[in-house]
Amino acid sequence: MSLPDWRASAAATIFLATISALVILSGQIAPEVTQYVAVLALGSALVSILLWRGIEISGRSVMLVAVIGHGIALWGNAVYEDDYYRFIWDGWRVLEDGTPYGVPPEDYVDDPAVPQTMQNILEWINYPYFPTIYGPVLQVLFAITFLFSGSDEFGLKILFAGAVLLLSALLLHRHPPGHAALFAWNPVVIAESTLHLHPDIILALVLFSGILAGRRHPVIAGIFIGMAVGVKVVALAAWPLLLRLAPSALFSALLTLILFYGYFAIQGLGVGLDSTETFATQWYFNPLAFEPLLVLFGPTWGRLVALAIAGMVVLWLHSSARHFDRVPLAAIFGAILLFAPAVNAWYLVWLLPFALDRRDIWPYVASAALPLSYLTGLNLEIYELEEFEVHPIAIRAEWFLIGGAVLFDLVRNRRASRAKVIHNAPTIDPAVSVVIPALNEEGAVGPTVRDVLHAAPRGLVEVIVADNGSTDGTADEASEAGAKVVRQPERGYGAACLAALLAVDPRSNIILFMDADRSDIPSDAAALLAPIIAGEADLVIGSRSLGNVERGAMSAPQRFGNWLAPFLVRLIWGKRYTDLGPFRAIRRDALEQLSMSDRDFGWTIEMQVRAAKLGLRTAERPVSYRKRVGVSKISGTLRGVFAAGWKILFVIAREAFGDFDRAEGTRTRTRKGDTAHRLAANNDL
Repeated sequence: MSLPDWRASAAATIFLATISALVILSGQIAPEVTQYVAVLALGSALVSILLWRGIEISGRSVMLVAVIGHGIALWGNAVYEDDYYRFIWDGWRVLEDGTPYGVPPEDYVDDPAVPQTMQNILEWINYPYFPTIYGPVLQVLFAITFLFSGSDEFGLKILFAGAVLLLSALLLHRHPPGHAALFAWNPVVIAESTLHLHPDIILALVLFSGILAGRRHPVIAGIFIGMAVGVKVVALAAWPLLLRLAPSALFSALLTLILFYGYFAIQGLGVGLDSTETFATQWYFNPLAFEPLLVLFGPTWGRLVALAIAGMVVLWLHSSARHFDRVPLAAIFGAILLFAPAVNAWYLVWLLPFALDRRDIWPYVASAALPLSYLTGLNLEIYELEEFEVHPIAIRAEWFLIGGAVLFDLVRNRRASRAKVIHNAPTIDPAVSVVIPALNEEGAVGPTVRDVLHAAPRGLVEVIVADNGSTDGTADEASEAGAKVVRQPERGYGAACLAALLAVDPRSNIILFMDADRSDIPSDAAALLAPIIAGEADLVIGSRSLGNVERGAMSAPQRFGNWLAPFLVRLIWGKRYTDLGPFRAIRRDALEQLSMSDRDFGWTIEMQVRAAKLGLRTAERPVSYRKRVGVSKISGTLRGVFAAGWKILFVIAREAFGDFDRAEGTRTRTRKGDTAHRLAANNDL
């Protein structure tokens, strides 16, 4: 038998043996918790190791083994867990009263209106003095389950087993069977759904369904992503995904959330947010990185600091993704768990379906480590510990294993990203096209063009002036000075640049951008072109901050903007810039990769942000900057300053949560429109 077949058989055998052992242990009157945890942790580790490098197996085999595993788990008991009594109670209350919210279960003790079967359930509900915390989507599912199975937990087992199997089938639409098995055969997934009866699998199912619907069906994607928040509010961490889709996705998500929460809200007993607040501000169990923050800042400030750090990491992970399908949801949920005050093993079910997109080991190490959280004072019957205090050895083992795995992945991924850097050979035969957008620059554009031709940077092929709807003699003056003139009647710096790029000579391999107002000094062009010609950079920014700025050449708002925008870029994408200056050079093929689309003041920042997102090699060179001729379209008026500043911040936000696929589509449509404009303009000439 070949190695892949052997690994698949071994993984399936260990998976089924692990589930069988857990079921047998759960049937004992007083199962030994250390044995139970050891079986679960070891089984998860071995299955992950065997499946890690991928196996040759069919999707049918993956599903068949998963079905058998859940079939075995249906015979088990939910030892060490009693949350499901609350689910049964909530389902009954939805059917009886229309809502499970607002009233704690203890208020119903000895209530003659409550049937004896539900009084029996009531006796086992944990924290009966708190109203329910579970979201409205779950309440609907609990009610439907109660309709079919009453107070028997078997209905919940079928619900959660079906959710796991359906999600496993959906994963096969996106991943090879050998990879999908990493989720479908993970013993922790079955243990924390079908066996222990936790509803977190519903969150994973609806959220993954939304991702799968994606750009093709934005309304459906929005419905599912909205439902995810109706399962657990932690799904809000995935909502920036909606900004990468059509606006209908966000609208449908909001409408879905309003409908689910609204149905229960109109009954006047709330929607569980009071209990959610109590959980968020008071609950503490098995923390990881939150522990040192608690020691340093105390319970209140520790939670706020942890929330701030996790929030920044989540936003950074969203912004670092180029495509909708590449947003690292596993890492996003992992960051939340890392800084959460309460970390349970079943929370892993949120992120494991999304861990298949990357080859990181930490999610699978965590699936072997977090079961150690069951080793509490209550389960171990160690009375020196608090009931829900995890044994110190177990906590340290979790920290060591998970922390080591995260560190390993960070180092490995950093090395891999460095290895992917492409070093281009020097440009032996540079061909440079100079692009100069111009709007009413008569008196300045002619000297600018002549200065460029006089400086004659190495490889100069042409100078293109994009007349941006000028009402003076800009176009004629540029043409007389020796420039190729392209007319773009649509106002906007970016629109002019895009129109000029359509007219660039096919031989050109480097594009140099500069302004037409004589503020840039053409003799500095050689310094900008040199790193590209030498094969050392893809994009070179002329930095006024590093060079000499003539007194009065830059206004205070310009200087502030030149500090703020690069600061935000560095904060979000980790790329250091010192200026947004218009004087810049870029390889033509690199420019095409950026799919530039902004049509006004956001052109320069869009170029720099997308270069950072794509990992292009960028450099800065000091340039001199002098007072412009005439009045600036930006710094010359308060309206221009406000419009430019707002647009720059908007572009940074858009690029942080935007999608390159959509940008490329927009660029294609833009190219067609600009071609029509150019042909019309050329006919006028």
